[in-house]
Amino acid sequence: MQPRVTILLPTYEPHPEHIAEALTSLLAQSEQGWLLFIHDDGSTADVRAMVAPFMDDKRLHFRRSDARRGIGGNWNAAVADMEEAPYIQLLFQDDKWEPTYLEKTLAVMEANPSVGFVSAQHHYHFEGECPVRDQYEAVVAFRKTIEAGKHDGKKFLMEWMERGLHPNIIGEPSFVMLRRSVMEEVGEFTEDMPQFLDVEYWVRMLAVSDWYNLVGDHGAFRVHPSGASERNRKAGRGLFDRLRCMDRALIALPSSERPRARRAIVEHLKGMILKFRNRSKRGESTSGQGSSHVLFFALRHPILMLQACLKAIK
Repeated sequence: MQPRVTILLPTYEPHPEHIAEALTSLLAQSEQGWLLFIHDDGSTADVRAMVAPFMDDKRLHFRRSDARRGIGGNWNAAVADMEEAPYIQLLFQDDKWEPTYLEKTLAVMEANPSVGFVSAQHHYHFEGECPVRDQYEAVVAFRKTIEAGKHDGKKFLMEWMERGLHPNIIGEPSFVMLRRSVMEEVGEFTEDMPQFLDVEYWVRMLAVSDWYNLVGDHGAFRVHPSGASERNRKAGRGLFDRLRCMDRALIALPSSERPRARRAIVEHLKGMILKFRNRSKRGESTSGQGSSHVLFFALRHPILMLQACLKAIK
């Protein structure tokens, strides 16, 4: 029988207990019509040995890249492994689902043909020191203010743009089910973005399809010091990624909405300039990765950049 959903689990130096919990939560799903493809990004650890206790289940498959591809590259490598299932779901090595996660998200997708992706609300599981814990908790609180159910893609994108695409209202990929046909339309994940490649992908999805907000608590996204998000935050990577996402959104929006979008971009640019300046004052690390996007944006939108600079120095 053809599976209803393909699960993609990209790994890199996973914690053995974390990945075991992720796999256990998958095996415990009330919906069992799935295949799993684990794709390791050249870890030094023996990931195959970590997942070996689960590999008796013939629905599980493992592949490893010899060289490190990075986050986006590994996501794309996992996607390349996917079978002809109508729905696609990423599961990160640190996360875990409630037993009815797949059942409920699949039900939404099958009942709403215009929906390209459904995101399920969830909670954050904190381990160790987390200086930005209050920010994660604020995201949970804000998501609860979003109306449950289906949202018009372009309309919601404009509303999100006015907030500077902040916070990540759609959420982390572990809790977003995608329609295969829409993924094929929007293309691969962007590999040269260290932090906001999921937000950039949600922008592209909203431009061509509707989105469904599934309320409730459907699992846990683990936050810990060795996680990719926390490593990026400490290194200051990804500060310029959101600007690239907003440029993508500006292109995707109807011409009638672009004046509103441009005003939102100016406010975001001002905030980005101030954030960059404050990090420098505090002596915090600021990676230059992605800074070429600022130059690219400035050449494409010089008036918007000038307006933002003037606002930032007032």
